[in-house]
Amino acid sequence: MKANALTALLLACSATPALAETKPPITLGVGYTSDSFFNVDGGIKEGFRQMGLLELTGDADLSPVLVDGASAHASLQWVHGRSLSGDLIGDAQVHSNIDAPDAVRLFEAWLELPVAAKGRIKAGLVDLNGDFDVQTVGALFLNSSHGIGPDFSQSGLQGPSIFPITSGAVVAGWQEAGWSARIGLFDAVAGRRGDPRRNALRLPGATGLLAVAEADVKLTEGVELQVGGWQYSDKFDRIELAADGATVRRRGNRGAYAQLEGRLGTVASQPLDGWVRVGTAASHVNTIGLYTGGGLAFGPENGRWGLALARARLGNPARRAAAPAGADKHETVIELTYARAVAEWLTIQPDVQYVINPGWDPSLGNALVAGVRLNFAL
Repeated sequence: MKANALTALLLACSATPALAETKPPITLGVGYTSDSFFNVDGGIKEGFRQMGLLELTGDADLSPVLVDGASAHASLQWVHGRSLSGDLIGDAQVHSNIDAPDAVRLFEAWLELPVAAKGRIKAGLVDLNGDFDVQTVGALFLNSSHGIGPDFSQSGLQGPSIFPITSGAVVAGWQEAGWSARIGLFDAVAGRRGDPRRNALRLPGATGLLAVAEADVKLTEGVELQVGGWQYSDKFDRIELAADGATVRRRGNRGAYAQLEGRLGTVASQPLDGWVRVGTAASHVNTIGLYTGGGLAFGPENGRWGLALARARLGNPARRAAAPAGADKHETVIELTYARAVAEWLTIQPDVQYVINPGWDPSLGNALVAGVRLNFAL
């Protein structure tokens, strides 16, 4: 009996590491982002704003319940604070990627299933920017244009299915050794119609359809080319009115983008990464007709420097009909940032942005904005 008990104890001890490495069926996360910034000069007026984003996430491994590789994800967000761009700067590209109306929102809630060996499909409330137009190097920066291009984010009645509100969607993807491809069908109106602060889960196409397709190709080790396109099924108000002043509605709200990003090399034994992105949108229904952006990121993951540029060009119809008289064609943002992880749970990121021609409005001076982001993660 004693020998059997000793054998059982040894077997239990030897199995402990394997049990410790087993992925828990449900993983919960908490994160908080705080932005504190001064508009030092230019724009609408000088001043200070503080904004915050609290996010609760949950991920579930559904392999034991459904099929191997099945998973589910949900996230709840609380956004608070007064808008820096809306109140002080007047920029169209939006200084901070957490700048949004105050509200508590269910941001994502989806189920994902594997298809064959290399495919996947997800359905539910889906963040379009989690699968499409992802700027991996650009994720270091705070300006919204380096998350999803403004040529794309401006589109739709209430914007596409991105932060801060998403729509019902079905996304399918395929992954190969040197390339990957995705296609997504999103309901065209994100959130409740007329109230983008509130969720509305509808089947894709219930209020029109937004179709997105993208392919990523690995060119060399660490360098990737991304090409994508999007189109809405509905008609949209044309920016230029008819000769008699009547509103004209047109189809053809579409756009395309391309991005090249990856490792450029090393400097003083530290990695140097870069990217460049170009995007276009149908100018007869969208304000921004052309966008170009990109930049450099240098240093280890726990201490990265970054320098980026974002340039949004007015479409000719918007410049003639919607923009202030004498407006410049371009709004350009230069951003310098440094993100330092001082602990596993805290990253401090001082950031400076210089906005040239904010909102294409000739009455606004170039804006200098400086401050710091604090990122807490548990």
